[in-house]
Amino acid sequence: MANRLEKARSPYLRKAANQPVDWFEWSEEAFKKAKEEDKPILLSVGGVWCHWCHVMAKKCFENEDIAKIINENFVAVKVDRDERPDIDRRYQEFVFATTGTGGWPLTVFLTPDGEPFFGGTYFPPEDGFGMIGFKTLLLKISEMWEKDRESLLKSAKQIVESLKKFSERDFSSNFDFTLIEKGIKAVLDNMDYVNGGIGRAPKFHHAKAFELLLTHYYFTKDEDLIKAVELTLDAMAKGGVYDQLIGGFFRYSTDDRWHVPHFEKMLYDNAELLKLYTIAYQITKKELYRKVAKGIVDYYRKFGVDERGGFYASQDADIGELEEGGYYIFSLEEIKEVLNDEEFRIASLYFGLREGKNVLHVSLDENEISEILGIPVRRVKEIIESAKEKLLEVRERRETPFIDKTIYTNWNGLMIEAMCDYYKSFNDPWAVEVAEKSGERLLKFWDGDVLLHTDDVEGFSEDYIFFAKGLIALFEITQKGKYLNAAVEITKRAVDLFWDHKRGGFFDRKSSGNGLLSLKVKDIQDSPQQSVNGIAPLLLTTLSSVTGTEEFGALAKKSLRAFAGILEKYPLISPSYMISLYAYIRGIYLVKTRRHFEEMLRTFRPFKFVIRDDSELVCEGNVCRSLK
Repeated sequence: MANRLEKARSPYLRKAANQPVDWFEWSEEAFKKAKEEDKPILLSVGGVWCHWCHVMAKKCFENEDIAKIINENFVAVKVDRDERPDIDRRYQEFVFATTGTGGWPLTVFLTPDGEPFFGGTYFPPEDGFGMIGFKTLLLKISEMWEKDRESLLKSAKQIVESLKKFSERDFSSNFDFTLIEKGIKAVLDNMDYVNGGIGRAPKFHHAKAFELLLTHYYFTKDEDLIKAVELTLDAMAKGGVYDQLIGGFFRYSTDDRWHVPHFEKMLYDNAELLKLYTIAYQITKKELYRKVAKGIVDYYRKFGVDERGGFYASQDADIGELEEGGYYIFSLEEIKEVLNDEEFRIASLYFGLREGKNVLHVSLDENEISEILGIPVRRVKEIIESAKEKLLEVRERRETPFIDKTIYTNWNGLMIEAMCDYYKSFNDPWAVEVAEKSGERLLKFWDGDVLLHTDDVEGFSEDYIFFAKGLIALFEITQKGKYLNAAVEITKRAVDLFWDHKRGGFFDRKSSGNGLLSLKVKDIQDSPQQSVNGIAPLLLTTLSSVTGTEEFGALAKKSLRAFAGILEKYPLISPSYMISLYAYIRGIYLVKTRRHFEEMLRTFRPFKFVIRDDSELVCEGNVCRSLK
């Protein structure tokens, strides 16, 4: 018998509809029941793409004995972290503060008022391997709730109070270019100079960090910067973290060499990486980067766009019975059956094939194989493409991992902007067509007062800011004034709803709601995707330059100042902030031209914006010169 999640909007919640747990969505109904029955709340947060969420669902929430314990002793609340990032963000902070780790599935126990007192991530059903089992944990917390509630809540209250105090701290400070230099040094100091990327496994893409390095390289020609970027972008492009058969990136690598990923594909990752590889190609003219950018676009062209406009949110890692990556992995015998002898010989070198299961990655490139085998490079490329086509045919006969077709405004804003950059660089008419169609669909989420995050969910500040950035990118390539006007109005409304008038910066949501939703949060840390307060000053600086509205420039300055203190102390936490600061200090490179419009549109330069206008002027900061 289905539970009440059967009619949920979220596909992640609907997948839990047939579990024996008596799930609630995050709602007044759930909190009312918890208060009336004096029961703690079990909060479970995850995503439809998340492998370990599926594992915990199968082993714990589909377990009749565990479900019985939950239903008798707790009010169970299920949240989709993509649909409600505000809930996830706050309770992740609590779990990280108490355990030193975070992630999904997120498992948190709350008072009937929604204050957390214990949490973690994945729990196995039974005790073992040094981990407490979920059944044991549920019984222990239930017993302590009845017999020793004060000790259960005491330390948690201290943590919650410290979170509240941290959210109210003033990090404002003056800033100058030395802060950017600190940020760049922090990226370089944390580089893996053997395998590329930042830090050790698990490795995330950190696209904005490398965009920052590319920006500084453009103006300084510092070879250390481009070496770090190329090492990383080459490694990711050749690794298993990139889908070698059709394109698009998986969420992160489980190893230092980028070979074995977690296999979910996320819209926000691919949007940021499309922009990054497009910029990298413009600066280096490296063919590999063009191919990777095209691969991302090809993936979305085939699998990731709604016919009404809008980019889909994600693609799952699993197929079948919790088989992570099974769609993408090939056994050696399977490959031998598909390819002819010549194809197998070259594919073995190219993909580094071995006995057992293979995650496809580039082990030797075409030139290296040509030299080893004495075969012309062109022929090697032809054979590799033939082998890829055959393997892709085999893969596409398999069960396809679930695609979440939800349209989220924030992530769509990022991809609209990236598609506009791709169009400017590669002149692919499909990119501008799909960007504009997606922008038009999202404008239906905007009624002039409220912007939706997705159907029937009010937007967060990142929806307003990221979509406004997508809209001004659309304005630049189409020169349709309605996109600029909408960007201006949506940004103004974001200021009305979310701006911190005391210290500057944007709160993530309106500060009301149960539990930690009353906590005011101004997100600055890239996670590693760009944060709203990291990138908002770039939007405000651009709008100030394009519209001549000084108020936007003043807000950009206040926003940058609001977080300068924490960036001074932790310069690696927000490369997106450093990019915004770079643009603010240097100024937008505003080109007003009719005669050279197409040429200037396609000419790469950081912080450039082109308007079709008879002025024939180039302005940077307060200095203008004639383009004639």
